[in-house]
Amino acid sequence: MITRVNLKTQLLLVASLMLLLPWAGCQSVSILETSLRESHSQLLDVQLTAAAQQIERRLNQSQYPDFNISQGNYYAPLTDSKMLLDGFDGEESDWENIATPWFQLNNYSYYAGNNKNSYTSSSNKTSDIAGMSTEKDPTTAVKFKLAANDKLLYIFIQTSALTPHYYNPMQPQRAADQLNIRSINNTGLISRWQINPQGSGRIEMHNMSQAVITSRDAGTWLWRDGHYVIEIAIPINFASNAIGFDLILNDQQENQHFKSKPSTTYERSLVREKQDLNQHLANYIQPGMSLYLLNSQYWLVGQLNAEQTFNNASDIDNAQAEQAWLTNMLYNKLFTSNSLPYWREPTSLGRWILPQQLEQTTWYQDSPINKQLHSKSIMVNDQPFHFVAVQDSRQSLLSASEALNQLLIMLFTIIAIIVSALFAFASLLSWRIVKMKQNYRAAIDSDGKIMAVPDASKLPDELGDLSRVMQQLTANQDKYTAYLASLADKLSHELKTPVAIIRTSLENLELSNLDPEAKKYLIRAMQGTNRLSQTLNALSEANKLEQSLEYAQWQTVPFDDMLEELTDAYQQIYNSHQFRLEYDKTADYSINLAPELIVQLLDKIISNAVDFAPVNDTVSFKLTKQNMQLQLTIENQGPHFSSSNIMQLFDSMVSVRQQSETPHLGLGLHIVKLITDFHHGKINAENLPGEKGVIFELSLPIEK
Repeated sequence: MITRVNLKTQLLLVASLMLLLPWAGCQSVSILETSLRESHSQLLDVQLTAAAQQIERRLNQSQYPDFNISQGNYYAPLTDSKMLLDGFDGEESDWENIATPWFQLNNYSYYAGNNKNSYTSSSNKTSDIAGMSTEKDPTTAVKFKLAANDKLLYIFIQTSALTPHYYNPMQPQRAADQLNIRSINNTGLISRWQINPQGSGRIEMHNMSQAVITSRDAGTWLWRDGHYVIEIAIPINFASNAIGFDLILNDQQENQHFKSKPSTTYERSLVREKQDLNQHLANYIQPGMSLYLLNSQYWLVGQLNAEQTFNNASDIDNAQAEQAWLTNMLYNKLFTSNSLPYWREPTSLGRWILPQQLEQTTWYQDSPINKQLHSKSIMVNDQPFHFVAVQDSRQSLLSASEALNQLLIMLFTIIAIIVSALFAFASLLSWRIVKMKQNYRAAIDSDGKIMAVPDASKLPDELGDLSRVMQQLTANQDKYTAYLASLADKLSHELKTPVAIIRTSLENLELSNLDPEAKKYLIRAMQGTNRLSQTLNALSEANKLEQSLEYAQWQTVPFDDMLEELTDAYQQIYNSHQFRLEYDKTADYSINLAPELIVQLLDKIISNAVDFAPVNDTVSFKLTKQNMQLQLTIENQGPHFSSSNIMQLFDSMVSVRQQSETPHLGLGLHIVKLITDFHHGKINAENLPGEKGVIFELSLPIEK
């Protein structure tokens, strides 16, 4: 089965090839974006090298502190806010938005005995010191975290469950909980701080390293939910290089020392993020760039994110991104490479997560913006530092996106114009073809007769030529059809005189005395003449019928009375058959029709029935009235129609009769069909159930 595709669909399919233009344009923009990204990467490498040299020179000139990395470092990120020192670090506290790690203080127990300076690290081992043997699992844990600004170092210490032992000034010799802090500044000045809590609440800090002990408000020491929470602050100029803690928790028999290191000098180097370094990094920042400065242990000593510097621009970009969702979707398809690794935040709690990233320049996908990581190594006090820049492809993408937007707008505008023009042109062609088809379909009726020759198109194109050729063919067919229609009448008229002469001559010859052999040939000649005369009459009958249809007179007649008279007439004419009429005598069968034509119609059907029905058989008429129509069925017991030609019985020049001496041109039932159509009725023929029998069904509207 062949699928029908109209002309407009074909042109639209061809026009769809123009969608290759946006694809080619997008590929060109993608190549442009890649080229811009590579050139931007090279420029960034040059800029980063120069910036790294300046930062290295600045740090070495400022005598950046030399860290003791063998014992590990503490880290304090930069905070912009001034903390309340209220002992809270949960939601809505000052510590909530500070990304800082927790550090652990180790448990070193001090025993009273012969050796006052004996320490042992609490573990699951058995220890034997100062004449005591004990096996003990640590039951208390201590952790802390730090934060700093340009004035203060903030400290938050938290313990596990314990029993508090506060300092009693009235009994200073009694063992109590205590916090000792050692700190070192840039000049090497060592400061020792001591806190003796007298209860849960605000506390004071004593500077024990000065000749005259001074005190200052330190913060808060709380016992809450069964454990200590300590939040204090000390001036950053006393602890800019190192800090250590010794938290002493008393349980009557031994003092548990939670210290940074087990020695008396228990401070560790302090790494902190500095405000002045961040301000210096701002000199090298660019849109879409984040800068990080890492020490040898990959702690962040300086960082500046693009979002922190270009908040307003980011907000604008986000608003534009929300509005241009379709463009962003195209960017994701065009500029995001699935072969690149996915971007993840490189830092966590102040430290670089993957140091191996710093060994090479790497691109990452962060839809719809790719990111590039550059790093440069610098030496500060003979220690390797890392200057890292993370640059997204925002600038190259913006350049490419502007080009893409302009290109797509131009391409889709052109495509829309071309497709609209093609669709309009296809619609015009389709309309012209459909109009031509309708005109020629209306010009020729179902019998092939030309009703009117359509006008030809005057347009000088192929469809115009086709229209003119079709008009010429239709006109020629009309002439030929008219010639064929008049041919029968002409032949009948021209042949009637010779046939009459032949008939007269044969009749005169019949009156003469002829021998038997000659009479036999005379009879054959008379029979041939009769057949020729009947053929000429049949040929002219159909042509005369069309003329009679034009001048037919309509009148309202009782159809049942008309059928009564016709049935009696048929009985007299065809006395070898029986005729029976059935109808409801109480019903009104009045109908508006042309009586002469209906009589001719019934004559043809009865003639056909008598020719096929067996002798002495009954031809039955049955008249009924349904709605606004009269139904007449004529039934006889003649042989069945062939299933192959039953649909063609009413066509012209179609006959199912066997060869006989009586000429038959297949015009009888065709005349029946013409008269039925003239009365706007319906006629059909069917085989009756069984081995023989046919029925004709005639339906005529009562009013027209």
